[in-house]
Amino acid sequence: MPGLPWDGQAQAALRRVPLLVRPLVRRKVEERVLKQQGRRVSLDDFREAEERFRAVRAGRSEAELAPMLPQANRPGAETVVLEVCRNELSSCPNALIDTAAWRRRLSDWLEAEEVSERLRRKLDGDRILYHHKLRLAVAGCPNGCSRPQIADVGLVGFTRPAFDPAKCNLCGACAQVCPDSAVDLDGEAARVDPAHCQGCLACSQACPQGCISLSEPGIRLLLGGKLGRRPHLAQPVAELTQPEAVIEQVRAAVDDYLAQAGPGQRFADYWLQRNKEN
Repeated sequence: MPGLPWDGQAQAALRRVPLLVRPLVRRKVEERVLKQQGRRVSLDDFREAEERFRAVRAGRSEAELAPMLPQANRPGAETVVLEVCRNELSSCPNALIDTAAWRRRLSDWLEAEEVSERLRRKLDGDRILYHHKLRLAVAGCPNGCSRPQIADVGLVGFTRPAFDPAKCNLCGACAQVCPDSAVDLDGEAARVDPAHCQGCLACSQACPQGCISLSEPGIRLLLGGKLGRRPHLAQPVAELTQPEAVIEQVRAAVDDYLAQAGPGQRFADYWLQRNKEN
């Protein structure tokens, strides 16, 4: 269907919109005008639609917004979103892993095995929407600023504390600061409950006796997170210290999905179904 005619001032305003989102803005403005029984786009129509779009954009940059926009389903269209927490920009003191290195490792694997194109070929229809895409998130620590809990595949940095009973005087400083109530003060020295410990730095930083040592940081692998009508938090499936082992587990999960999932089935839905069957 041909587009609506635009007044000159409205056209000038549209030309100031970043090229990346201009087609979407044009379509949304015209849809809104048609819904209101209009036949021509005025500057007032554009400004009203622009305000609504800014609210939806919520301060996101063009690079952040790009993966969320609909795109044509054709060879080369990107169907994978890789998000990494911004600990480098903020000099975050909680980071346990080199997230930039993990971005490179995952990007290299995605490109080498053409994951995006393989997923695109599985999609029905001529448009790719955001929920069609495979989301991977890397978080430098258990705080999870990149939201690995709602990603299809999440990688979270963690470490394990160990208590030296010869130095521990049961002062309780570690238990007070533990955000996950994972420290037990019964016995001759504090102990950590691995079922509740998320593997952050809080207890070791608070200990005045220096009796807490930390393991080599590793990766906690999460699978199956999503939002939507039936949201589900990603579940931890492994704790790994070797990068090769992490990539192999991610590869196995994604390859299984690409080979076995039904048309249009999201990764999280497939993963949940598969685990119920097993």
